[in-house]
Amino acid sequence: MTVLSLTPLDVLMLRGNRLFGGGVHGGALMPPWPSVISGALISRALADRNWIGRVTAKPQEAEELIPQALGDNFTLRSLWVWSGRDQRLWFPAPADVVLLKGSTSEASLQCISPRKVPEGLLCSYPLEQLPVLDVKERRKAAESVWLDVEGWRRHLKGQPPEPSQVTSSAQFWSLNPRLGIALDAETRTVKTGAIYTTDAVSLKADVHLIAVFSGENIPREGLLRLGGDGRAAEVRSADEHIVMALKDIGRPEAHWKAFRMILATPGLFPSGWLPPGVEKDEKDGQFRLRLHDFSATLKAAAVSRYETVSGWDLAHQRPKPAQKVIPVGSCYWFQVEEGNSDVLQQLYEKGLWPLMPDGRVDVRRKREGWNQVWFGVWN
Repeated sequence: MTVLSLTPLDVLMLRGNRLFGGGVHGGALMPPWPSVISGALISRALADRNWIGRVTAKPQEAEELIPQALGDNFTLRSLWVWSGRDQRLWFPAPADVVLLKGSTSEASLQCISPRKVPEGLLCSYPLEQLPVLDVKERRKAAESVWLDVEGWRRHLKGQPPEPSQVTSSAQFWSLNPRLGIALDAETRTVKTGAIYTTDAVSLKADVHLIAVFSGENIPREGLLRLGGDGRAAEVRSADEHIVMALKDIGRPEAHWKAFRMILATPGLFPSGWLPPGVEKDEKDGQFRLRLHDFSATLKAAAVSRYETVSGWDLAHQRPKPAQKVIPVGSCYWFQVEEGNSDVLQQLYEKGLWPLMPDGRVDVRRKREGWNQVWFGVWN
C-alpha cells in the first residue's frame, strides 16, 4: 500500500460529465473520479521517463508502457481528505448512515437496518429485505456527510458512529465561480456572445487529498498536473501516522455469518445496480454471490442515485463511452451460506474485477481504481 498526500497549489478544475460552453454553467465534481487522480500519477510517471510524446504519437503502446512505468498492480484504492485543523482523515459517509436535520440546528445520526418485506406488499424491489430508516418523526437528511476514519472503523465493526465523527464537505473546500468565453476551434478566436461560467474547487487552508494506491513504483515527490487545465499540485508520501490510521480499514475477517460490502470507489457494473458475481438463482429467486467454494445471499441493498462518467480520450481525440456509475458508499448486505468469509480478502485487495464476466474487464478502468470495496460485519 502506497499512501500519497496531494496538495493543490491553485484552484482545481474538476469538471463533471455535463457538456458546457457558451451560455452554459460547468459544475465541479468533488471528490473527483478515480481516473482524475490515477491519470495524474500515470502522466507524471510517463513524463519522468520522457514517454509522453511516445504515447501521444502511438496510443496503442500505452498498455505496454504504463505497466513498465508503474507495475502491473497499480490502482487507486481510495481517496480521503486530511484536515490539518482537527488532525483527522475524512471520507464520504456510506449509504446506510444518515444524518437527520431538525427544525433548528439539532441533528441526529442514524443507521439504516434491513427489514423483511411484509407479505402481500407489492414493489419492484427484488430483494428479501428492505433497508429501513427507523425514526419516530420525519426529518430532512443532510447532504454531503463525511465520516472520519475512526467513525468508519466503528461503523464497519457494527457500532454506530459518534456525532463528533461526522462533518460536512463545506469544511474542506468551497466553489470558486469563474467566467470564460468559448473559442472557435478552427480560428482559435472567441465566439461572440458565447460566455460561460464554471466552478473551480478551492481547498480550505491545511486540507489535503490523501490517495491510497496499490503498487510500489509510484512517484512520491515533486509536482503533477491535476484536473482540467493542468493545475499544479504537490505530491509527497503521507506522514506515517496517516498511513497507520488507514491500515487494513475495510479488510474482511474470517467466520463472519453476515457482512456488508460497501463501495470504497465508484462502481462500474455490467448489470446496473447489481454487483458483478451476484446472480439470480432461478430455483428460489435469491441473488447469490459465489466465489470458489464460498456462497452468500444478497439480502438487501442501499444504492445511491446513479451518476454518469465519460470524459475525453486525449490520445484518440474522441469522447470516452458514457457509463452509469454506482456512487461511493453504496451498501450491500449479505448472509453467508457456504464457506469462510476469509475468501473475501481477494475482493478487498483486487476489487470486484475478479468477478467480472469474461470479456468485460476494462484494463484502463481497472487501473484507474473503480470497483474497490470494503467489508464490515452485519450484526
